[in-house]
Amino acid sequence: MKEKLLKNWGLKIMAVLISFLVWFLVANIEDYSISKTITGIPVAILNEEAITEHDMVYEVEQGKTVDIKVEGRRSIVEGLTAEDFSASADLSELSITNSVQITVDAINSLVRREVDISIVDSTMKVAIEERGEQKLPISVMTLGETQEGYAVVNATATPNMVTITGAASKVKDIKTVRVEVDVEGLNTSISARGDLILLDADGAVIEADKLTMSLSSVNVKVSIQKTKEVPIQVTPLGEVAEGYSIAGEIEYQPTTVLIAGDEEDLRNVRAITVGDIDVTDRSSDYEVTVDINNYLPDGVVVADQTQEIAVQIKIERLIEKTITIKSSDITFAGCAEDLDCELSEDEGPYEVTLIGLKETLDAVTVADLKPTVDVTEYLQEGTYSCTLTMEDLEGVQYEKELSVMVIIAKREPLAASTEENIGTTENPAGKKTESQ
Repeated sequence: MKEKLLKNWGLKIMAVLISFLVWFLVANIEDYSISKTITGIPVAILNEEAITEHDMVYEVEQGKTVDIKVEGRRSIVEGLTAEDFSASADLSELSITNSVQITVDAINSLVRREVDISIVDSTMKVAIEERGEQKLPISVMTLGETQEGYAVVNATATPNMVTITGAASKVKDIKTVRVEVDVEGLNTSISARGDLILLDADGAVIEADKLTMSLSSVNVKVSIQKTKEVPIQVTPLGEVAEGYSIAGEIEYQPTTVLIAGDEEDLRNVRAITVGDIDVTDRSSDYEVTVDINNYLPDGVVVADQTQEIAVQIKIERLIEKTITIKSSDITFAGCAEDLDCELSEDEGPYEVTLIGLKETLDAVTVADLKPTVDVTEYLQEGTYSCTLTMEDLEGVQYEKELSVMVIIAKREPLAASTEENIGTTENPAGKKTESQ
């Protein structure tokens, strides 16, 4: 047996060597060296406090992710992905140009030994500026329309303030913080939760990904109540300056308002009265805006966007107008049946001075004045000084009273033959005469 093992031992050793060589060649041919590009490896930021501790903030302009090229045996390289590597940038090593080198290493130690790594672009660039902060109220905006006859009367967010920090140039652009709630078709109050939306002065949305907010969403309560439309009534308070008057109707908008509340509270409201607009001693047009809410009863609120009433009161100087009254324009009242009443021949014409607004006085005629002498109390013959009375006209004052001389005499008896056919009439001056 021993002889068989030792026989041709040289050939046997050679066969082993040849076998090993063949195995080595085959192994290297199948596991040859390859290279591979791996993209999108996220870069971790180290030592941020090197910037933030100086009350500054930064934004990565270039280098949030990095691409690498790896080279090594196919069996190792072929299966590698971005998850097999870690990349970092140390801000404590930031250069004067605000750039820093990115380093990449394999997570697995075997991979680290077997592959060569080269970074495609190894520089991260950052922008640095002062830190800004704003504390802003949170407004609630409802979307859609409630059920007909109902309206949103109040919507509040809890919490109602948010603190926003970030680059000063970005923070200062934020003018409004809003949360939106859908109320389409609703007729009862609701609670909801909504995300905060940042808006600039033009109402455009500002992305919050580069900002830090103390909260990102809030609870919202929306109160929905029944509505009713009622008229608005405006009356002035006080007297304008002497010699002036309010001209025409007081103008105001809106003339109606939509209110909301419990049905019982709404039932008692028939109009909203604004009666405290003071015009005392004013001598020129007066314009004022008043808050409707100040005139609403408890439990009732404005249900639409109209919160104010714009009031315009025109005030004009009073003028005088003189009208001539002839004797024939005057009538008598209360003349006894057995007396004749007539004006003295020396009387008339008479001039009466009216005071009022030009537009009013321009339309007044003698016929509108209805000049009259009341002689009811005069039952005896004689000549009397009587007051000439005028019709009370809206917006018209009389400068002074006028007196006229009236002669009252016994009426002549009528002839018996004609007495049955005679009637009594008044002439334009109030004198009783006989006529067929």
